[in-house]
Amino acid sequence: MELRRRIGTLCVAFLAFVGSNSAASAQPGGTCGTAPLRGERVALLIGNSAYNDWEWPSLKNAVNDIDYVCDAFAKAGIAPRIVRNADMPTLDTELTRFADEAAGAKSVIIYFAGHGFEYGGRNWLVPMDAPPATRRADVEKRYLSIETVVKRVVPQGAFTLLFVDACRTADPVVRVEDAEVAKGEAGSAPLGLLDIGQGAVFYSTAKGRPALDFAPAGSPVSPFAAAVVKELGIPGLEISDYFKVVSREVYKQTFGMELGPQQPFHYGSWFDDYYLVAPPEVPGASSMASVPAAVSGAAATRGAKPAVDPLADISLDRLAIEDEPILIAEVLSRHRASEIVALADGGHPLAQQLAGYMLSLGVGLKKDLPRARTYLEASAAQGFPAGQQELAYLLLENSPSPADTKRAYDLYVAASDAGFSKAKTHLAYRLAAGTFGSADFVRSQALYAEAAGKGHPAAIFALTFFPDTRDANLARLRTIADAGNPEGNHWLCEAHFADKTLAKAIDDCGVGARAGFAGSRAILASAYAKGIGVAADAREALHWARLARDLPELRKDQRDLIAGIGE
Repeated sequence: MELRRRIGTLCVAFLAFVGSNSAASAQPGGTCGTAPLRGERVALLIGNSAYNDWEWPSLKNAVNDIDYVCDAFAKAGIAPRIVRNADMPTLDTELTRFADEAAGAKSVIIYFAGHGFEYGGRNWLVPMDAPPATRRADVEKRYLSIETVVKRVVPQGAFTLLFVDACRTADPVVRVEDAEVAKGEAGSAPLGLLDIGQGAVFYSTAKGRPALDFAPAGSPVSPFAAAVVKELGIPGLEISDYFKVVSREVYKQTFGMELGPQQPFHYGSWFDDYYLVAPPEVPGASSMASVPAAVSGAAATRGAKPAVDPLADISLDRLAIEDEPILIAEVLSRHRASEIVALADGGHPLAQQLAGYMLSLGVGLKKDLPRARTYLEASAAQGFPAGQQELAYLLLENSPSPADTKRAYDLYVAASDAGFSKAKTHLAYRLAAGTFGSADFVRSQALYAEAAGKGHPAAIFALTFFPDTRDANLARLRTIADAGNPEGNHWLCEAHFADKTLAKAIDDCGVGARAGFAGSRAILASAYAKGIGVAADAREALHWARLARDLPELRKDQRDLIAGIGE
C-alpha cells in the first residue's frame, strides 16, 4: 500500500461541512472553489501535490482530497476557495485575497494538504518552491507557518476549525542546517500542537504515526477524508461527537492494515456547542406536547405505526452496551431526525428514547430538556428499559430533588430487573457512590458482574477493582481491545493505573489517549512526567496533559494527577 510517509509527508486537512458525495466522484481541476466568497462560513482549501519528486516526493492524493471536499462544502453552505500547487508568492497573494473576502465570516475553515513540519515552536507548511534544507534565518522566508495563516485569514472573534490529515512520523521533513542540536536546540519535527484560541484542531493521526494514503486499496482519497465526508452527511452532530464518530470510522477502516490502525484525535477550546451541520428544527406532534410526566402506556402509543419497523435492527442488546454517540450517528446516517421524532410521536418506545437522548444533549436535534423529558417519560411508561435508564440519568444530572432521586432509583431498578446491562452498570456505580443512601458494595459488585456478563465494557472495568474478579476481567478487556475497540485499551490503562501496574499497559494508554479518552491522556501524561513504563519526557508529558485538560469529561482526580504539568 502507498503511505504518505516519505520525508515525513504531511497532508494537513482543515475542514468543516460536507455532504454525502462518493469518494469516487471527486473531480480534480474543476471550477469548485473559484467563485467569490459569500456568507458567514468560509473555507480555504490548499493542496500541494506536484512536488518535483527529487527535492520533495510528490503527493498523489493531496489535491484529490481538497477537490473531493470542495463540492461537498459548497452544497452544505460553506463558501470554499481552492488553491492548488502554490509557491510562496502565490500563497501570499491568495491569503490576502481570502482575508479580504472573509472579513465578515463567523466561522473559518482552513484545509492544507502537502508537506509540513514543526520548528522553533511553530508549524510550517511547505510551498512548491521551498527547499528540503535551509538555515535558521531563512525558515520564515521559505516556509509559511500555519499560525501565520490563521492570524491572517481568521477575523477576530470567528471560530477557527483546523482538521489535520497528515503523516506525523519522526522522519525529518526539513533539515535546518545550522540548528545547534548539541546545545539543546530542537531540530525540525512532525507537526505539533497549534495555539488557535477559540476553536478546534482535528488530526488524522497521532504524533509519531503515519497517515494512510488510502484505505481500502485503490481509494482516490485518504481514509480520513473519506470519513470526514461520510460523517458530515449527518446533521446535528455537535463537533465533539462528530470528531468521535470520524475517529471510530477511520480506526475501523484501518484496523489490521500494515502500519495501522490509524487513530485521529482532537483538542481545542470552545464555550458554546458548535455544529458542523446545524440540528434541524423538528416540531413535535400536539399529542406528545401535552403528555404528562406519568403518561400511561396507552396514551403514549397513540398514532399510526409503520407496517415495517425502521428501527428493528437496533436491539436492546446493542442499546445495552454500545456508546450512545456512535449508535445515534449510525441511526442518523439512515434516518432523518424528523423521522425519529415522527416515530416517537406515534408511540415507538425506542424512538422516544432516542429522541429524548438527542434532545437532552443536543445531538441531532437542538437541546431542549423539557421536551427530552416528555419523550423519556413516554418511553419509560411503556416499560422500555432503555427509556427508563435514560430518564433516571436525566433526573440525576439536573439538580434532582429528593423525589427525583427516589424516582431515578426506581427506574434504574426496573430497567436493571429487565436485564438492561447499561442500567445495571449505572445502578451499581450509584450504589457504590452512596447516591441512594449508604454505600452497598456487595450489591454493586453483583450488578457489575451481571452487566459484564453481557459485554458492557465499563462494568468489566469496574470488576477489576475486586480481587476475586480482577484477572478474568482484565482478560475480557484485552479481548475487546484485540478486536479493534479502543475502549478496551482505555479501560486496561485505567485498571493497571489503579493497581499500580501501569508499565504493563502503557501501550494501551497510548491507544486510549490517541482515541480521545480523557483518562488515558492524563495517565499517559503522568507516565511521561515520572518515567513509568516509558522514558521520562517533559515535552511528551506537557503534550498529553494539555490534550487531557481540553476535555470537559476529565475527572477531578485525573486533573489533580496532572496538576503542575505545564501549568
